[in-house]
Amino acid sequence: MSLAEIAPVALRVVLILGGVYLLLCALLWALQDKLIFHPQKLAAPPNHPAADPIAIARGEATLRGWAVHADAAPGTPLVIYSGGNAEEVSAHIDAFAHLAATTLLVNYRGYGESDGAPSEKALVEDAVAIVEWGRERFPDRPLVLFGLSLGSGVVTLAAPSVKPDAAILVSPYRSVEQIARSTYPIFPIRLLLRHPFRAEEAVDAIPRALVFASPADRVIRFAESEAMVRLFGDRAELQTLNVAHADFLHQPSVWQAVARFLATVHSEEATTADGSVPLSET
Repeated sequence: MSLAEIAPVALRVVLILGGVYLLLCALLWALQDKLIFHPQKLAAPPNHPAADPIAIARGEATLRGWAVHADAAPGTPLVIYSGGNAEEVSAHIDAFAHLAATTLLVNYRGYGESDGAPSEKALVEDAVAIVEWGRERFPDRPLVLFGLSLGSGVVTLAAPSVKPDAAILVSPYRSVEQIARSTYPIFPIRLLLRHPFRAEEAVDAIPRALVFASPADRVIRFAESEAMVRLFGDRAELQTLNVAHADFLHQPSVWQAVARFLATVHSEEATTADGSVPLSET
């Protein structure tokens, strides 16, 4: 076959491959919400004595969830929890009920019984609004932001606005953009991504953090979490477990470490005469 005969064939192949590439880029652009967010509905209303239903009006959407231990001792922490991208947060009510803290577990937009549709902008602004709602009702409490997986980015990005006293981050990442680049290296991720969740840009707003990560995590790689921890310098304590991504909050050792960490951010009013911290009755 002569060069003159090969050239049109090569051109057609290039055009076909280019068309396929552009189609895949278009699909990534169009489907990214479904790749990032996996809303879960509330299977059944939780029936836990420590959990009170709450609703927070956010314009066109109402966020619904629970305040766990709204009657916790004055001065104990106010914990704001943001979950994973496929998580309905009522599953954690019992675990949070064992902590000496008031915890707000509020489902993202489109999750549980919350209205609306999720996006990076909406979730971060909602996190700020949840903190403001909590501070109005539970004043003079140290604020601890608690984020798992996707939620680690949500609370970190909310931190510059709410100025927490501390954070607990489970399987954190520098950005969804970093994760997408490693997963889809041939695509122009920065141009395509509408929800980059660049948490790395907000770490300076968190004065101290307790971080959990796992070499067995296949969703957010251990190296990615380590890279995020390095951005904190000596302000972060990393605890390494050997568990799957979905199993962190099923580990008693995690909750024991969380309880110890929360005890260190109690205000003086919550400390008893002998220097100990009062525990929840449950």
